[in-house]
Amino acid sequence: MTTGATVKLRPPEEGDLRFLFSLRNNVRLQMLLMSQPRANSLQRVKDWVAKTSSDPRCVFFVIASVKDQRPLGYLQLANMDSVHGTADLGICVDAAARGTGCAAEALLLLEEYARDVFNLRKIILRVLASNSRAIAFYRKARYQKVGLHRRHFYQRQVYHDVLIMEKFLARSRPSQL
Repeated sequence: MTTGATVKLRPPEEGDLRFLFSLRNNVRLQMLLMSQPRANSLQRVKDWVAKTSSDPRCVFFVIASVKDQRPLGYLQLANMDSVHGTADLGICVDAAARGTGCAAEALLLLEEYARDVFNLRKIILRVLASNSRAIAFYRKARYQKVGLHRRHFYQRQVYHDVLIMEKFLARSRPSQL
């Protein structure tokens, strides 16, 4: 769908199911994503991908390596609102791919796609306030803190603060014909 120097964003393929299955069954990772982990069968993951991919208010991509087409993670925009030009970001990268720059490149590709294809003007995200690595990543990508939900997300018998961040997407200059 859209390709950068080292990663491309593409629709999920049948061969991605085992990889997505491993991410969706990684309890620690899912908790960092503010998900409530469940035991997921391959069929349940397949149903989730189908449902997410077919939702008209959602865009779902697998992040894949340009070099060998290997999946590295996934990202999505949910709750896309064409009137207000906003959407909610979700991103998940496999531990082996973290720190390689693939997430940053994928996020830039997604932002350009959201702006150019769906005319979105702002992306919003929520992250656990204790997830300093993710917050540093988002700040480096120019997301700004705009709020805090105090004691908002229940996990492991504790209510956690959730940071709200957003980024206004820059408009590209019209091309000269």
